[in-house]
Amino acid sequence: MKLGCSSWSYHRAFETHKLNIKKWISICADDLMLDGVELLDFHLNEPGVDFKELKNVIVTKGLTISSISVSNNFGYESDVKLKEEVVKVKKWIDITSLFGASILRVFAGWAGPAPWDDNFGSEIADRNIVWPKMISCMKECVDYAENAGIVLAVENHNHRGLIHTAEDSKRIVREINSSWFKLNLDTAGYTEDIYTAIEDTLDLAVQVHIKILEPEEKVIDKKLDYNKIFGILNKSNYRGFLSLEYEGEEDEFITIPKLIKLLKNKMI
Repeated sequence: MKLGCSSWSYHRAFETHKLNIKKWISICADDLMLDGVELLDFHLNEPGVDFKELKNVIVTKGLTISSISVSNNFGYESDVKLKEEVVKVKKWIDITSLFGASILRVFAGWAGPAPWDDNFGSEIADRNIVWPKMISCMKECVDYAENAGIVLAVENHNHRGLIHTAEDSKRIVREINSSWFKLNLDTAGYTEDIYTAIEDTLDLAVQVHIKILEPEEKVIDKKLDYNKIFGILNKSNYRGFLSLEYEGEEDEFITIPKLIKLLKNKMI
C-alpha cells in the first residue's frame, strides 16, 4: 500500500486562499512525506494554475499522482445537462493524460441535483429513470478513457448518491463491463453494513479513500473502525493508494500531520 492525500482534505484552506495547489504539493512532499497526491478539479481550476508547470513540480518532488478527480453528475434528468457532464468528464480525461496520471476519479452521480448545486435535495429524480441514462453516459466516457489509456474509477457515495451500497458498486461495474472501469472505494461512502461492503468490493478498487470524519488519537476516527478496515486491506493484499480525505472540523494544518503519522503506523 502507498499513502497519499486528496487536495479535498485542505478544501477550506483553498477556499479561503490560505493555500494554493503548488504550496499544497510542497506540504505533501516535504512536510508530510507522502507517496502521492490526488488532485481535484476544483483546485486545479483555480486562477493562475499552469498544468505543465505543476506537473514539473510534482515530478521534481518525487510524488506520484494517485488520481485526478472530476466532480460530475450523471444523475441529472435533463439530457442537455447530461451531455454537458459527458463533455466535462472527457475534458478531464484529457487533463489526466496531460499529467501522466493513470486514474480519473468520477462520480456516477445523484438522483437529481448534485451536492454543489444550489437546489441539492430539493428535487429528487426517479432512480429507475436516471440509472440507465447514467450507464449510457459512463460507457461513452469509458470508451473515451480507454483510447487515452486512462482508468475511470467511480466513487461510492452516500448522501443520496446513486452508488451507496456494495450491490450498487458491483452492479455498475458489471453493467459497464470494461477493464478500464474500476472503483474508487470510499471507506465512509457505504450506507449499509460498511465493513462487509468494503470487504465485498475491495477487489474492484484501484484507489481507496481513507475518509476521516471525526479524528481521534490512536484509533484515527471516532466513527470508523480503522482496525477493522486495515484488517480487511491487509487480508486482501491491497497494493494501491490510500488517499486521505479529511472532512473533520479541526484545523487541517494541525490535524492532518497527526493523522498521517497514525496511518503510516498502521501500514507498517
